[in-house]
Amino acid sequence: KKKRKKEKKQSSDSDNIVQQSEEEIKEKYDTVQEDTNTKEEKVGEDRDHVDANDDDDDDSEILDQFLSNLTPAEILFPETFESKDNEMDRDGDSDEEGLAEKQHQPNPLEIIANVTTEKRANVLFNAIIAPSGLSSKSFYEHYWEKKPLLISQNKNIAELDNSGTVYGQDLDFDDDDDNNNNNEVTSSRETYQHRFDGFLSKKDIETLVSDFPMKYGKDLNVTNYCDMGGSGKRRVTLDQLPDLSGGENEEKVEFIDAESNDVWSNFNDGCTVRLLCPQKHNDRVHSLLSNLEHEFGCMVGSNAYLTPGGALNQGFAPHYDDIEAFILQLEGYKHWRVYPPMSKGESLPRESSRDFTDEEMKDIDPVIDVILGPGDLLYMPRGWIHQANTCKSNHHSLHLTVSAMQNWSWVDFLETIIPEALYAASASSTSLRAGLPRNFLSYMGTMHDVTDTGSDILKNLEANKKDGEESETKEDRRQKRMRDQQEAFKAEAKKKIARVCKEAVSMITSGCDQIAKRFLSDRLPPALTPNEAAFTSDNRAESGGKIFPNTLVRLAKPGLARLVIEDDKAVIYHSLDNSRVYHEQPLSPLEFEIDDAPALEMLLTTTEPHWICVQDLIHGDIEDKMEISQALYDEGILAMFQSDIPDRSIQTG
Repeated sequence: KKKRKKEKKQSSDSDNIVQQSEEEIKEKYDTVQEDTNTKEEKVGEDRDHVDANDDDDDDSEILDQFLSNLTPAEILFPETFESKDNEMDRDGDSDEEGLAEKQHQPNPLEIIANVTTEKRANVLFNAIIAPSGLSSKSFYEHYWEKKPLLISQNKNIAELDNSGTVYGQDLDFDDDDDNNNNNEVTSSRETYQHRFDGFLSKKDIETLVSDFPMKYGKDLNVTNYCDMGGSGKRRVTLDQLPDLSGGENEEKVEFIDAESNDVWSNFNDGCTVRLLCPQKHNDRVHSLLSNLEHEFGCMVGSNAYLTPGGALNQGFAPHYDDIEAFILQLEGYKHWRVYPPMSKGESLPRESSRDFTDEEMKDIDPVIDVILGPGDLLYMPRGWIHQANTCKSNHHSLHLTVSAMQNWSWVDFLETIIPEALYAASASSTSLRAGLPRNFLSYMGTMHDVTDTGSDILKNLEANKKDGEESETKEDRRQKRMRDQQEAFKAEAKKKIARVCKEAVSMITSGCDQIAKRFLSDRLPPALTPNEAAFTSDNRAESGGKIFPNTLVRLAKPGLARLVIEDDKAVIYHSLDNSRVYHEQPLSPLEFEIDDAPALEMLLTTTEPHWICVQDLIHGDIEDKMEISQALYDEGILAMFQSDIPDRSIQTG
């Protein structure tokens, strides 16, 4: 602890740490737009702001309010929309005075391009739920893992009480007699309906199916929830089954190609096309999910569902999932019904349910019954039953389901440390390795349990003594002896369990490292912004990517890598080489000597908006500092910036 404190002190005293805060962005908002095109000027300007408070609530609220009108796509890809705005300004008829005034106004697209990853992710999530009037803080406090949230043009559900009654208020799209107001209402409604534009469309899916080798069961499903005659409705998957001749190993399973004609023929017959990994070929969906991973702090995935209109088409039976689900309605309309968990045991389940039948659902009233349209959102916690179908209009429905929190509970954490704790405790405790009592099965177990009757036995004995009757019978003595044996066994077992639990408590930190490794294995590869990518080895920044003693470095993206100690080695796990497909690529850790750990820790804990100078790392030799930094930079884990003339007095490699 003292050593870490010393490291932090050295870092804060160094003149080579660069900081940028929300306070600076607020200044930019309050004054005029500053020139941010020159990275050297930007870094030099930021060096004057040391120890700024990034978490100042007032500044954060002002910034959030200023950025609140941006759409998710604008937040993630501001450079695209900024270039379009510039083209419109050049091609428009704006007078010079008006254009000059606009150029001096703070530009939210430019500001969002320069905020930190954490802030961008939070602004993104706030934009997704913005029409509800809720902040992300309120959402996490009142809805997350507790109850559904509906954001729709029809109803904006803000409360769902314990009785299941839904309270809602209309979104502010009311018409007015005034023509100007009518135009504003129409504009607001259109803006709302297009707020999820730019991520995925039916045309995009048609291109994917025709241009990429899509596989049934791996890339997409074709399903239908339909009447099977006398047996009622059930879900039917029309995928062509894979070749299982290679055994159960998925790498050897031959998945069947999804021919475009077959897919769309089934779609036209009423089937739903489900994309199992839309982020695989879609950069915008990938960036959306990657940023939400920073907001939620866990793996985030997605499926896309395309269902034809013209009838009440439904692809899936009523069921609940083992994920926190965000339904983003992208195109068309879909009728959703949401039901509460059937029992306490089905709240926050660890596994998805089987398909429920219409017969099982007929007497259960939905707490949400609504038609979602473009721009609408429905959030459902794990365990909430749901089903959806298209309307009789001819328009198809397309929605994106964003999933989070799968296998990310306290149970999963305890499953990580309890086995390790048992192993460690048994290695150091002779009592845990001692044999079980001889013949303990003759008095332990359900068939021998006399716990409930033991007190009655003692009462009867006392009563017999008062009445002058003979002492306990042989059976009474046998039952009392058995009860004493059971109590002794349970007391000893509790001691053993307490010993393991004590060991588990001591392993909480290492358990967090283990579950962090799992997260790094599960999560998507980072979606770097252009500003972030400019400082990485992919773009070979200043000095051709050569690290010098006075080079400034930091982690390329927060959460990208983690340091753990394994077998007296300092090991860095990272997600850079991950595939967009779940677990398609194994982790490729980097191994260093144990004495490199302090320097590695400083490098991995220095994140935007801060920088640290290589020569300020804690290590014995400057050459080692440079070599460690160079190795991480070449791997893509570090970003670098050369603010001063390179110090070439020391050369490595």
